[in-house]
Amino acid sequence: MTSTIYIPIHVRVKRGRFDLFRTILDEIEKNEDTLEDGDIIVLSSKFVAMSEGRFIKIPDVVPSPEAEELASKLHLQINLAELILREAEVVFGGVPSFALSVKYGILTPNAGIDRSNVQAGWAILYPRTPFKKAEMLRRRILLETGKKVGIIITDSRLLPSRSGTSGIAIGVSGFDPIKDERGRRDLFYNILRVTRRSLADDISAGAQLLMGEADEGIPIVIVRNTRIKLHDKIVYEDQMTIDYDECIYVRGLSKLDLIKL
Repeated sequence: MTSTIYIPIHVRVKRGRFDLFRTILDEIEKNEDTLEDGDIIVLSSKFVAMSEGRFIKIPDVVPSPEAEELASKLHLQINLAELILREAEVVFGGVPSFALSVKYGILTPNAGIDRSNVQAGWAILYPRTPFKKAEMLRRRILLETGKKVGIIITDSRLLPSRSGTSGIAIGVSGFDPIKDERGRRDLFYNILRVTRRSLADDISAGAQLLMGEADEGIPIVIVRNTRIKLHDKIVYEDQMTIDYDECIYVRGLSKLDLIKL
């Protein structure tokens, strides 16, 4: 059986907005690599956000009374608290310096706002409409190169009760991100009743191993020989999310106060 291969694509530091599509193809060529049918291209969410100019100077953000309350509760910089409230879909409590929130259906600290790898006093937000962005990139690559690929936009995440970050997909195109295993039998012939595998998150975790969190300079990873069937159907965010009352973490931690925005 052919092994799955992760191919890192090194990219020089980008400053300001840039053409993401053209940069992807150019940097793959500079790394002396090529795309093949069936490849899945994994892109750092920060890299995508940078291409969109999703930077903001935190001191320029004007806080609201709600931000003052959140900042007081969680010992946050008040301007950052305002930015979190603007970006988050929902804010659950938190701990000092971090608000546990939801962005694009994902539990994430501070609505995915990141202050690493940007100038002091600035922050970078999540990219806009990552599923639409992934679809646009996949289609343009098909039209220009003739290669049928999948796209994942990935971010690092914290797992409940675990130390350190792993990878998660925030945008997907070109394949079904979830594989339903319900109805199959395990090694002992028990019928699986609730198991669904997040293929996109599994691939993201592998890519994050190469991308790293510091100065690795690898915002693009090509994943080859995944044996995942690609297609041209549009993938939607709700294919990867569940309602709060079905989530074991949200429902299980029901004592937290829910702040609806």
